[in-house]
Amino acid sequence: MSLTLIALAATAATHSVQIDHRGTPVQATYTARTEIQAKTVGAKAPTRMSMQRCQWTATIIVDRALNSGPALARTVSSDKRFSGSEHGACMPGHQAAERTLARNEADIREHLIAVAEKDHAPLLAELDAVRNLATN
Repeated sequence: MSLTLIALAATAATHSVQIDHRGTPVQATYTARTEIQAKTVGAKAPTRMSMQRCQWTATIIVDRALNSGPALARTVSSDKRFSGSEHGACMPGHQAAERTLARNEADIREHLIAVAEKDHAPLLAELDAVRNLATN
């Protein structure tokens, strides 16, 4: 059994930056969202103690949106991961991943800010490319 859940409330972190592109201010908003995948491993026999474990992985995905419209909105990063396991089968009500993400909220925010800083040059290059296409 494998579950994929989208957990936005646990890590609904955003970071906004304003950059100057050829004299025009551009507002970029970076949002961290979490994709949680869980998989039950192990056996469960009716006459024995359960050997099942829920193994989960939470991936922090950073999306970028611009105030000028959806043209350059995209996923910027998905390289930050948290993982763990707990006794028992995976069920939608299990909160282990959400608890771990809540404990690491500061790390997630730092990752979000670092991704925004790394995205500065690529964003300017994308804005230049769009501007060049529009002027041709």
